[in-house]
Amino acid sequence: MTEWIETERTRLRPFELTDAEQAFTWFSDPEVMRFIPKGADATLEDTRRRIVGYVDHEMRHGFSKRLIIHRETGVAIGDCGLHHLPDGQRIELGFRLARPYWGQGYAVEVGRAWLDWFDTHLSGTPLFADVHADHLRSQGVLEKLGFERSHEEIVFGMPMLIYQRR
Repeated sequence: MTEWIETERTRLRPFELTDAEQAFTWFSDPEVMRFIPKGADATLEDTRRRIVGYVDHEMRHGFSKRLIIHRETGVAIGDCGLHHLPDGQRIELGFRLARPYWGQGYAVEVGRAWLDWFDTHLSGTPLFADVHADHLRSQGVLEKLGFERSHEEIVFGMPMLIYQRR
C-alpha cells in the first residue's frame, strides 16, 4: 500500500507513469524549469523518462520526488520530495510547482511535511538541498524550512548553492 503524505491543502503520492501528461505541464515550462539542471522537458517522452527515474528511486530507497495533488480540486500542481544528489550519498529536498501555484506557501507546506517524514524515517541523516544562486524564492523557502547555505558545487553541469538542514 502506498504511503501518502498529507498536508492541510495537499496530498503527496509516488509518481505513476500515468501522471506524465499532467506533469508535463510544469516539466515542459521553461520558466518553472529555469533553474533546474538540464532544463525543461522537450517532449512527453522526456517526462516519462523522468518519472521512470522517480519510480525506480522510490522502489530502491523508499522515497523520491512525489506528485503534489491539490486536496480540494484533485489537480496535480507540482512535485516535491527527497532524492539522492548526483554523488549518490547525500539526500536532498526539492520542490517544483506549476506557475499558477507560485507564491501561495505550497513549497513551505510540502517541505515541512517532508521534513516530518524525514525525521520519522531517516532521523540523524544529514539533509541537503541544491538551488541556483539566482533562485531567491527557493532560497527563502529553504531558510524558512531551517536550511542554511553550506557551499557551492556543480550539479549536473550547473553551478548550485548547496544548503544543509540545521
